[in-house]
Amino acid sequence: MAELKRESEKAGISVAELIRQTMVDRLRKRRRTPRGDPFEVIDGLVRSDETDLAARVDEILYKCGSL
Repeated sequence: MAELKRESEKAGISVAELIRQTMVDRLRKRRRTPRGDPFEVIDGLVRSDETDLAARVDEILYKCGSL
């Protein structure tokens, strides 16, 4: 709360107005974020020559869990 008060005083606005402005900015950024593939950020994270990973997911996960 102390940080909010300091920031609101610097900006010359109330704490409530600072919170409102912050939320408006956050919601605008969220709307501008493209809603593409949510897994795109992990694309290419793992390199493997195996092509049947999806079919063997249980086997692979259990093997990794026993390491």
